[in-house]
Amino acid sequence: MAIRDTLKANLDLALSGTNVSVSAELPFNSAGEPLYTKNMKFVYLDQDNISKEELILTLDNNNIATINTTVTGYLAVDAKNPPSDTNTIVDSIITSRLSVAGQPTKECEMITEIEDDILIYTFNFNFITV
Repeated sequence: MAIRDTLKANLDLALSGTNVSVSAELPFNSAGEPLYTKNMKFVYLDQDNISKEELILTLDNNNIATINTTVTGYLAVDAKNPPSDTNTIVDSIITSRLSVAGQPTKECEMITEIEDDILIYTFNFNFITV
């Protein structure tokens, strides 16, 4: 199962009683505008982005490598009238990283920005395994 699928399943449950839903769609652009800004109060998760870095090369080709999987999530809300439970929603999104099993390193960095009258939260999930 992809990490994106695990995060989405966890967020579906965690956000079920809030003003925010989770979209099954990828955060594509429609008419040059990202879907998460057109459909506010929906969490959009991008596909898994996987990179591999060789740490130790061995003679028997059983090399040791780190596998870094990154998933980016987006949430947009009205900057003037955000949902009253925004802090709970943001905490639930950040905590959803803990639902991914088999990953020793589970990180989430959140970035906020205001564009026009839209408050955009960008969540960069990073999972590292050796």
